[in-house]
Amino acid sequence: MRHISTIIILAFLSCTLVYGQSAKQADDLFNNRQYTEARAVYESLLRKQPTNPLYLYRAARCAQEVGDLATAETLFIKAGTKYPLRNYFLGEIYYSQWRMAEAIAAYEAFLPSIDENHERWQPVQQRIASAQIIARYLKHVSRVEVTGVQRVPKAEMLTAYPLSEEAGELSMDSLGNIFTTQRGDRRYYAVRSAEQQDSTTTERTLLVSQQRLLEHWETPDTLRATVNSGTTNVYPFVLTDGATLYFASDREGGLGGLDIYMTRYNAALGEWLPAENIGMPYNSPADDYLFVADEHLGYAYFATDRHCAGSDSVEVYRISLGERTFLRGLPENELVALARLDSLIPLLATAEQPIEATQQVDIPATVTPTARPAQRIKTESTDSIYFVLSDDALYTHLSDFHNDSARVLYEQYIRLEQAQQQAQQMLDSLRHQYYEADSNTRASLEARIPALSDEILNRKRLLRETLSRVRSLETQQ
Repeated sequence: MRHISTIIILAFLSCTLVYGQSAKQADDLFNNRQYTEARAVYESLLRKQPTNPLYLYRAARCAQEVGDLATAETLFIKAGTKYPLRNYFLGEIYYSQWRMAEAIAAYEAFLPSIDENHERWQPVQQRIASAQIIARYLKHVSRVEVTGVQRVPKAEMLTAYPLSEEAGELSMDSLGNIFTTQRGDRRYYAVRSAEQQDSTTTERTLLVSQQRLLEHWETPDTLRATVNSGTTNVYPFVLTDGATLYFASDREGGLGGLDIYMTRYNAALGEWLPAENIGMPYNSPADDYLFVADEHLGYAYFATDRHCAGSDSVEVYRISLGERTFLRGLPENELVALARLDSLIPLLATAEQPIEATQQVDIPATVTPTARPAQRIKTESTDSIYFVLSDDALYTHLSDFHNDSARVLYEQYIRLEQAQQQAQQMLDSLRHQYYEADSNTRASLEARIPALSDEILNRKRLLRETLSRVRSLETQQ
């Protein structure tokens, strides 16, 4: 009997020793930032002690570091409040997902655990202020009709901006882009400026305009503080009216990083009016810039880094020009999806091949996808079309077009038509889902189906207008 007791005691001590070694191994891996390996050990420990707050907290941190935010959130909540930093990290998770009300609550729950001298105090205060701004903008998300999206290396960004001659000319320099008007008599670009105040030198980037007289460019004229109020002011573009300026700035009150702003020139006052943030979905907490509107072709473009963190690429979205309408009454998660343009991630494509999406996302009714972004289609045997220009002129190949702008616009028309077909298929699918859904699902579909129906009607109008512009351009040739 004594022999059996001794064996049991030795087995218990052996298990305790192994368990202790596992916990130390997990801590060592965690402290060395080997989060994938540490996560596996903590998960093993949690199978033995599923309510241990330290193991839950550390496993949550590991999941957060490797990008598994859903698991991290669940584990942080299970860990309880023993470790106050969990509130900070929950705030970071919510902020990254644009769940701003929850982010603010988490940050505010964390602040009482530190004082004003703590290294996280000021960053958390800034996060709260930023989250409050984003929450306000989410209440006024604009409806946009995305007709193309393309991911390109940032150095080649302008290849995704196929402007007509009537819209002006874009070129790149080290600080962004140079915009030259269609007549070639004025250009806008950014310059560096060093401003001395007391013993401190502040480096800024300011927008300037420059007028051309005969063959010479005059001295650059720095735009007023209503434009250049941020530390960084770059990526200018002016509409054909010569009085509407779009640019990017990091000024206070934005959503984060560079945001796109718009201002107009008041000829009576001889100055630019205070600039306005053009809101979501054009802007985000990431960098957003180079808004360009080609009124001749009926499209606008803007670039963003929101889905390109850690890469040298940017996304360029093409949207149809039209009146801005604001979305109201939608659930917050749908507003966030529309503002972030998450649903278009699977459609991102380089110039040559599609980018594989990490997950499939349903396209919301208010943002309809299209096929690959408009590019010049090779005029070979594969360019067959059926376009009636007039009673006695029928085009069967893209090479039949004489006007380059008309040919490019017709390529865009083809893609708009494809998008219309996809939208109609989605509407048919939603209607089918409605008849088979439960009451809760029907409630959400009741808002989406009419919205998509309205969008399809608007797309039909846009298709007619686009075809009319194609004929107008081609007959001018």
